[in-house]
Amino acid sequence: MTITSQTPAACRVQLGKAPAEYLVIADDGPAADDVCAGRTPVRRVRYVERRAVDPVERRLQWDELEGDCLDAEGTVRLLAVAAVSHGHAAHVARREFAAFNAAVRMGDEIGRRLERAERGWLAIRIADGRSDGELYGDYEDAFAAQEHPGACTYFPISPLSPWTPRMCAEHLEFMTHLRHGCMVYGRPTCR
Repeated sequence: MTITSQTPAACRVQLGKAPAEYLVIADDGPAADDVCAGRTPVRRVRYVERRAVDPVERRLQWDELEGDCLDAEGTVRLLAVAAVSHGHAAHVARREFAAFNAAVRMGDEIGRRLERAERGWLAIRIADGRSDGELYGDYEDAFAAQEHPGACTYFPISPLSPWTPRMCAEHLEFMTHLRHGCMVYGRPTCR
């Protein structure tokens, strides 16, 4: 048997940072300790693999990983993510899940207020879409009542201007970029 120093193509790790598509196996189910502690659910990334270039290999790769997800049953799912590395793909998958949940929580809070035909100003935390549960008379009151006022977004609610889930997601994304200082001419410069 001859031993060579060459690594098979399937085992090579890409060390360069070039945009590519990655397949991510993620578990979106709440962990038991998160549920008991009342913490916000997080996506747990179980596996990341760079997507094959050849169309036949891509299909086989997808089918194999999708089969693994179906065998696992429950809240495990397969995602396709555009990223520059394995770690970046995991980060993007977690960030998308967190942003989706924040928009849902923000929409739920606004919906509860609109069902009761309430009017006033809400303070919503940008990071998780949660409210402090209070409705304020104006912006200044809402701002002054927050422990970390820069971490929140403030807006009036009224039955005359309902919010859609998409509006909530776009608003939180915009405020995140604005807070990080990565807005140029009204558009985010980061991704």
